[in-house]
Amino acid sequence: MCRVTLVVVAVALSACSGGGGEQRDGLAPDTARFGYGDRSLEVPLTACGRDDDVVVAAGASGGSVLQVEADVGEGGRDRTGVTADLGGDGIMGAFGADMEHGPAGEIDEVRVEGDRLIVEGTWVRFDDELTARTSAADGIAGTVVVRCPETDGETVAPPL
Repeated sequence: MCRVTLVVVAVALSACSGGGGEQRDGLAPDTARFGYGDRSLEVPLTACGRDDDVVVAAGASGGSVLQVEADVGEGGRDRTGVTADLGGDGIMGAFGADMEHGPAGEIDEVRVEGDRLIVEGTWVRFDDELTARTSAADGIAGTVVVRCPETDGETVAPPL
């Protein structure tokens, strides 16, 4: 009886601990998910790092490219930008007012939860020069979740 109880407790603790593997959202380490409307794109990250309040991540898969530069500090929404080149679906994203191509779309929230960076906003369509082709009123609500667990040899990627 004691062995069964210990096994049950151990299984319950490991299910709640997060333990470095996939967690509640199924996102694998070093992966990002760009959600737009009822669709999403997952890409493995080729660069991910944090320097003080700035998190930079980039990844590509099957002709799609995702780039995120997010400021998680006070007022960071204005210093956050997201772009996703979705191949045949064009380029979508948003830039805060203090970003080079901003403001475009809307950055509603930027936060860190454990090893995840989460950016919520309204994505707009861009042309190849990252000039917004649509307004936020015609945009698509979406969320980017970037999972880059801390490692001993982590280096910060260059700014986007």
